[in-house]
Amino acid sequence: MFSNRIKLIASYIDENDKVLDVGTDHALLPIYLVKNNITNLADGSDISEKVLDSAKRNVEEFGYKDIISLFISDGLKNICVEKYNTLVVAGMGYSTIKNILQSNKIDTINKLILQSNNHVEDLRRFLNQINYKIMSEDCLKDKSINYTLIVAEKGHQELSEEEYICGIYNSKNKWFYQESLEKIKNIKDAIKNNDSKIEELNYKLSIYKDYVSR
Repeated sequence: MFSNRIKLIASYIDENDKVLDVGTDHALLPIYLVKNNITNLADGSDISEKVLDSAKRNVEEFGYKDIISLFISDGLKNICVEKYNTLVVAGMGYSTIKNILQSNKIDTINKLILQSNNHVEDLRRFLNQINYKIMSEDCLKDKSINYTLIVAEKGHQELSEEEYICGIYNSKNKWFYQESLEKIKNIKDAIKNNDSKIEELNYKLSIYKDYVSR
């Protein structure tokens, strides 16, 4: 029931974190956090009433009806965010995550745990714009899908262009850097008569080669 992706997210949460899982789906993350005594406050929200009904059934089956609160909400609109200091937004596209983080309600949020399904480079740049510094990046393959998890906290940082593109270096992620390298090679081989795109890909290849060789 609890995927490796859920467990990876949970590994970056501690007892002092008051967690709101936005887009909680079946509420598996809050359930896992409570079940394993990782934190005593872990709630969830989702935009879909149908999905949230399923989440409520799961919460009730585990006996956590009086512990885990679930909210129907488009992002943070219907939620009193002040009681939380940690926001998890995982399994969405970059544009959706960006819209959620643009809310002025995140003022009380110190920690962000994010997993975007696309445009991860853009997400890194956006976090810099809203003054969250990336503390760690972790990559995971779950059911043949690669996930990049970003953990950020309030604060400013200066990232290099290489770090915006490839992320904060983590030796555990070498397999991911190697797969990204091969993917870029294949894209480059398929492109013809686009010098600017080829130049961009060559630049990214050089960065990933460096990451793989460290």
